[in-house]
Amino acid sequence: MISKKLTAVLAAFPLALALAVSVPGQAAEKGADSKKGTNVDKDKKAGSAQTQAVELAALADQLATYGDRKKDAMALIMAAKLQAEVGVQAGKHEREAGKGSDKGDKKAGAAPQPRDNSVAGLTARAKQYAGDRKDLIALAEDVAKSGARGVVGGPRGGTYSVDAASVDHFRNVTFQGGQPAAVAISGDGDTDLDLYVYDENNILICRSDSAGDDEICRWTPRWTGVFRFEVRNLGRVYNRYRILTN
Repeated sequence: MISKKLTAVLAAFPLALALAVSVPGQAAEKGADSKKGTNVDKDKKAGSAQTQAVELAALADQLATYGDRKKDAMALIMAAKLQAEVGVQAGKHEREAGKGSDKGDKKAGAAPQPRDNSVAGLTARAKQYAGDRKDLIALAEDVAKSGARGVVGGPRGGTYSVDAASVDHFRNVTFQGGQPAAVAISGDGDTDLDLYVYDENNILICRSDSAGDDEICRWTPRWTGVFRFEVRNLGRVYNRYRILTN
């Protein structure tokens, strides 16, 4: 599954590095009847250099998925370039996996190990897909030499698999009050994934539920507090995805 915005990016590769692609996310408030109300500041923009880095890392994942499916060397080179610029850190997310079923489907069984989407892994596959295109091989080698230049404190990411018709829960994720926050997911393209974010009072503060498996939520907390995320798989097979936070 490739979103319309990602398709536009692929049609204009020179612009991809300059743009942070926004995947639809909708703020939603429910039952704000607790002492503190909803932990989202509607008067502040939910954007910063840190949240833009999350968006760019998510775009890199989308490009990598597209490149592997189409064996497109340039898509993987662009994904590697973004990964090098952003520098995703290994994330430790407290996760409770949902239990679903993949019976009778071609993807039944244990999920395979995720592809190596590091700069080195992406550029190595790009060179394979490039065949005898020396220009693409040279580009891949240039990006590989650059390595990951992301600053300390960049996006945190982790890769997981969610069963068919199931929900993964991520708990106790803390965000600072007054500082823009973002969480994004990027799936393997096989099912529809939706993303929901709740504050510590169990109030839904954001949902992103487009017809695909690339979703992002952005908001600015009113106070420093914990949040939980739900990744809902609406499909009939499992989906391997990465979750990113700032």
